Amino acid sequence: MSRRTAGGLALAARGVTIGGMTAEAKITRRKFIKGLAAAGALAGAGAAGYGGLVARTDYELTETDIFIRDLPAAFDGFRIAQVSDVHHSSLVGLEEVRRVVGLANGTRADMIALTGDYTTASRKYIEPCAEALAALAAPHGVWAVLGNHDHHTDGPATERALVTRGIGLLDNANTRLSRGGEELQLAGIDDWSWARNDWTKAFKGVDRARPTVLLSHQPSVLDRPESEGISLILSGHTHGGQVRFPLVGTPVRLSDEFKYLRGRFERERTQLYVTRGTGVIGLPLRLGARPEIAVLRLRRREPEGIVEG
Repeated sequence: MSRRTAGGLALAARGVTIGGMTAEAKITRRKFIKGLAAAGALAGAGAAGYGGLVARTDYELTETDIFIRDLPAAFDGFRIAQVSDVHHSSLVGLEEVRRVVGLANGTRADMIALTGDYTTASRKYIEPCAEALAALAAPHGVWAVLGNHDHHTDGPATERALVTRGIGLLDNANTRLSRGGEELQLAGIDDWSWARNDWTKAFKGVDRARPTVLLSHQPSVLDRPESEGISLILSGHTHGGQVRFPLVGTPVRLSDEFKYLRGRFERERTQLYVTRGTGVIGLPLRLGARPEIAVLRLRRREPEGIVEG
């Protein structure tokens, strides 16, 4: 896959921001919500009713094998449950957040990864959401990064709410998971659209020659040169398009920010998995983009003919 740098990344690198968010990211976010609104209008009353009443809470548990070169033998079969884009708000009630937590715990994964956007719009949702997420449990921990909506609402308050409830926040930081006498490197990068990403800090002490899993809310980091050599990136942000029509696709696909929309991608030896997430923004519906709790099973062997997802 060819390497390409999105315009928003270039702005973030130069530190050009408007109200905390990079200029390109603010424009793209506005286009995203407008696109959803336009798509909702096109969907029609019947489809919108199904998307709002059924599809947006019809959670799908997916399981995908990720083959990683030189994965320590003790981590062969290690399962990571990924929860993203919960978006607790007036559109996503606390009962749905609790339901997502129950489903994620039910996977009995070895680790749970939270890849951002826990609330939307108001600070009043932060503490209740964090309290619900505190019920997540896995033998190798619950690890998190923040997303663009977390910063838009209140980044520091979201960080405090998660950390005080025992969730490991990888705010431009890394750690090591131990299993069977071997280790797997785990890192987290903060949201690039708010110019909060610090790659030097995030990878301090990381051995690039060994397998590393990176949590990043934004999948566009796959195009960053700093991500070269990372074994696996777990991202959300896109909602799988949230509204996706047969043949036409999703309006947000027109933006570079959403070119990695859903599923697995690969660039050289770096793999990316983009979950469709569980919540909604803009409109209380999903069409053709069923909410997802993804389970990624790490495998040691690499099969022949592995291709882009």
